[in-house]
Parts: sequence; structure tokens; C-alpha cells
Amino acid sequence: MDTSSATDQPTLGPIDPDWTISELLQWLSDDIRQHDAALHQPLTRIEALITGTRWRGAPSTVALIRSLAAAARSDAALPHTRIRDLDPHDVAEPHDTAERVPQLA
Repeated sequence: MDTSSATDQPTLGPIDPDWTISELLQWLSDDIRQHDAALHQPLTRIEALITGTRWRGAPSTVALIRSLAAAARSDAALPHTRIRDLDPHDVAEPHDTAERVPQLA
């Protein structure tokens, strides 16, 4: 077993790193997944890589999914980006002004 590749990739749980953001959002459209606690940490990681922002407090899984969907709508290339290709080095350091405050829908 190659331990360097095992430690370099963060755990994404049931999320396949070969999925595109569009495929991820399609998979997440199943209602049962929208409240799956096991998805919270991987979605938090993916959403932070995409948006480069911090949440004030812990966002719900639904809020993370909505944020990902909004980001995909605003960037034409993002839906075609594979999760494994999200580079943590490309994301700007989050600033206090970039904090997200959960909104009531």
C-alpha cells in the first residue's frame, strides 16, 4: 500500500473524487442525503475549496449544498470540474469579510 497517496487525499466518505461538481450536486439531490451527517465534513471541505469563505458557526449540510449549487451557477467551468482537481493552493486565504452568515429561506 502506498501510504503517501493515502495521506495526501482527504477523506471524502461516500463522495467519489472522480465526480464533477455537477455529478456531486445531482447525487446530493436525493432528499435522504441532504441531512446525512456523514456528508457534513466532506462537503465542508469541498465548499471551502470552491468558495474560499468561512462560515460563522457550523453550517448545515443543506446550507453547504445550497452554497455549492450557487457557486456552480455563477461559474460556468465549475460544474465540469472534478472534485479531485480542486486545489487547496488555488484558494485564497479566507478573510473575516468573507464569512457566511446562514440565511433563512
